[in-house]
Amino acid sequence: MFLINSAVFTQTPEKFRKHLSFYTGMGVNFGITPDFNDYLIASIPYSTTDSINSFNAGVEFFGGFEQDLTSCISAGVEYSYFIRGFSYTFSPAVFDYTVTNHQPYAFFNYNLRKPKYHLKIGAMIGYHFQQLDYKISNSTTLKYNSTGPSIKADFTMLPKLSENFFLYINGFAYANFYGKLKDENGNFLKAANLSTDTNLKGYGVGARLGILFNIN
Repeated sequence: MFLINSAVFTQTPEKFRKHLSFYTGMGVNFGITPDFNDYLIASIPYSTTDSINSFNAGVEFFGGFEQDLTSCISAGVEYSYFIRGFSYTFSPAVFDYTVTNHQPYAFFNYNLRKPKYHLKIGAMIGYHFQQLDYKISNSTTLKYNSTGPSIKADFTMLPKLSENFFLYINGFAYANFYGKLKDENGNFLKAANLSTDTNLKGYGVGARLGILFNIN
């Protein structure tokens, strides 16, 4: 009787428990910002435009909370801070730019749970806040700001390190629909020989690495 009861117990599926999780880490993304790239080419002397790449790279630091709704569906919120710095030199002038971006998101994930790892396929939507710093001298930096929506699709693999602790490996694709960059006086960023105002909207891909652990 003891052996029969033990065998039945081992074949009984473990009951699913809903968890609240926290994750954090850092990553890189590679993107294209067509309008801003046109502005750079128009603003920087022609002899240096060959060094202006269509693709750009930046670093982000992120963290978020995720709540299981069912065994397959979870939802959460995330915040990431993105920074990208770059400069071009045309003696004696230096064109020095820094882009920073506050990126809050809300998301849903579809979860596939295996004994040694979990997989997540997700969709995110957010509203972001950008700042462009254009350093024209050691004492003068022009600041331009914009806002706008963003969407992202991502795939996450979570190798299990312990029952409630996971490695976070993530890849994603995104599209940003940001507004025009303007300074505190309402003046839009525009190259002298361009008729259009400048923005940071674009699209790209990225990868992130971090940790995730279940809070309860």
